[in-house]
Amino acid sequence: MNMKANTLRVVPDVRAPGALDLAGLRQVAKDSPENFAVALDDGIKQGLRLGSVTSMRSLYRALADVAVKVEKIEADGNTRAIMTSAFPVLMGNLMLAEINEALAAIPDATAELVRDVPTSKKVNIFAGILTDNPKIDRVDEPDVFPEIGAGAETYTILTKRDGRKIAITKDAIEESNVADLVMKLNALAEFMRYSVMRSTLRAVCDVFGSQSSPAAPYALTLNNTGTQLYTTTANNPGTRAPSGTRVTSNSLSTTTNLEAARVRLNTFLNGNGHKGFLPLSGCKLLDQDALLPTALKIQGSLMEPGVENEMNPWGPQGEFRPRLVSTPLLDEISTTAWYLGDFQRQFVRAWKLQMEYVELGESTQAFLDRRIAFQARIAWDVGIGAVDYARVVQNLSGTTAPTAPSVGA
Repeated sequence: MNMKANTLRVVPDVRAPGALDLAGLRQVAKDSPENFAVALDDGIKQGLRLGSVTSMRSLYRALADVAVKVEKIEADGNTRAIMTSAFPVLMGNLMLAEINEALAAIPDATAELVRDVPTSKKVNIFAGILTDNPKIDRVDEPDVFPEIGAGAETYTILTKRDGRKIAITKDAIEESNVADLVMKLNALAEFMRYSVMRSTLRAVCDVFGSQSSPAAPYALTLNNTGTQLYTTTANNPGTRAPSGTRVTSNSLSTTTNLEAARVRLNTFLNGNGHKGFLPLSGCKLLDQDALLPTALKIQGSLMEPGVENEMNPWGPQGEFRPRLVSTPLLDEISTTAWYLGDFQRQFVRAWKLQMEYVELGESTQAFLDRRIAFQARIAWDVGIGAVDYARVVQNLSGTTAPTAPSVGA
């Protein structure tokens, strides 16, 4: 269970007149079924939480047979009004509030490495963009302005569905085991957050496609073919990486190592075959917890270590200083490999379904079979992949690439 700074608090013996509580919600459900969902939402905004429930048994008996009016969101995005029991509506919203609060306590360390985009498709194809036309260097007054065109390169990202469900039996309700339910919800939120973060890091590092023996799933699907993203081979993954995308024997220890990565970045070409422009101040340095102290020391030094009267270009006032992104989750992949580049222009996280929450009451087969009085499910459908290959450099301490975990681990 995630312990938050405000878990313990002093409860006053007075409150503002009309403050909404669980008893008030019960009254609203009976007297004004169409306003129950609104009142519940207001209560949650005022701080109503699952921990406020002292007896799920009493709450169930009070609300299970009270019908309220809510709007159900259909698969096509439209809504329709339905009448349902007030109990699953109340429990569902309180549980969702608990999950969202737990998610907020676990920041997404990978959000700065990708562009999050919505999609309605399982298979997503992104076209490389041509920003100029070498045959046209001017547009005369009567001429039509040319459009930005699509390049010959295409990138494919497949989304993958995942999710978990939680069930509350009638026995758990009768025993009012609220603390256990809160712990399960915290665990569910933690699983969701870390599952997406791990998938994102594995794609950014291309752990399967760029290991010593490349294999699917590849982070880079170029022109419909799974392709190794990080390599020392010239003109690979494509001709826009004349010297490859990987620097070997380049452990992160001094500014010399950062300079080697910068030089490799400057060999990359854009979609028109010209030198790309990747200002280091707009790039990010990705490392794991094992390398974090070293990265902080390098970037924290105003002057060049060991050199008299020379500013450190990677330091606090240096023009090369990239933003440092670090997470211990990267240690699961490698404790020595590190990355430098413009991640958000190279990697996309495509969401076909973003954290969908659905709940059911006891009028289901599950209640008949196992006395499950309430069920909830959270699912997501997301794919992470590369839509470019000439913006990020992988750096290895030796010559051996990180070993990928077993698929599904």
